[in-house]
Amino acid sequence: MKPKQIAPLLLLAVIWGCYYVASQQAVKQMSVFSTGIVIRFLTMLLLFGVMGAKKELGLLLRTKGILGRLLLVGVLGFLLDLTAFIGLTLSPAGSGTALLKCDIIFVNLISMLIYKQRFSKKEWFYSLLMLFGVFLVMGVDFGHLSLGNAGDIFFILSALFVSVNAFVIKSLQTDKKNPAADHVVAFYNNFVTMLLFTAAALVMGTLSQIGKAAGDPGLLTALLCAGLGQFGIYQVYYYDLRRFPVWLVKVFLLFMPVVSMGVSFLLFGEQMGKGQYLGALVVLLGALGILLEQKKT
Repeated sequence: MKPKQIAPLLLLAVIWGCYYVASQQAVKQMSVFSTGIVIRFLTMLLLFGVMGAKKELGLLLRTKGILGRLLLVGVLGFLLDLTAFIGLTLSPAGSGTALLKCDIIFVNLISMLIYKQRFSKKEWFYSLLMLFGVFLVMGVDFGHLSLGNAGDIFFILSALFVSVNAFVIKSLQTDKKNPAADHVVAFYNNFVTMLLFTAAALVMGTLSQIGKAAGDPGLLTALLCAGLGQFGIYQVYYYDLRRFPVWLVKVFLLFMPVVSMGVSFLLFGEQMGKGQYLGALVVLLGALGILLEQKKT
């Protein structure tokens, strides 16, 4: 792969890693549902502005044959967030966030079964090596990592929803009769997810927390950064999905925890242990291996 091809894949991991840190700071002070509403609302405003400037708003009504999948993308977007949140209430965050990275395994399996993608033994090895490195970066205690409780099941469900959603998005981009523009997919994804977060906040009675952001500069900054991050994810993630296989995009997203750890250290002084530095090195070595394999094809 050429440097110009690698750049947007690495950029996505950086944006998503920063988004994760900003969202984490916001969730510390507000419920996940109220946080989700604000982030998605800010993202919607940015999408409206960009689509208006590019005269793409009319495309939102050209959904013949793809409306069902556009709505499905939003539902899956909400479900992947919801199941991850439920998992966090039932299991330790360390093992849970590691289990979320199992989406690379789901993506590879779906690619093999549905798209007949063939992976070399080395590509499998390097992908699993990167996954192991992510576990080390997150400081997972392998002695206590099990699949025997409900929380772990919800994390795995979230990883599955993430994987399926990526393929649905790609199917919309490559539809033979009515291929959807990236901003159209992003808008429906964001809008449906925002509506579902709003419904959940009403049920949970947390909608009133939104007003808290106006009087808290720190919380407002975190929400604004997360909103910009979510918008950036839509821009770069869909760009990458349109140009690269889903499995390769997911492999590069394994850099995301490394980015998050680095940002948390620089901004909030969160220390990294020897195991985390070792994990970051393992992730980099795994990525190098995959790039060398890709260079052969």
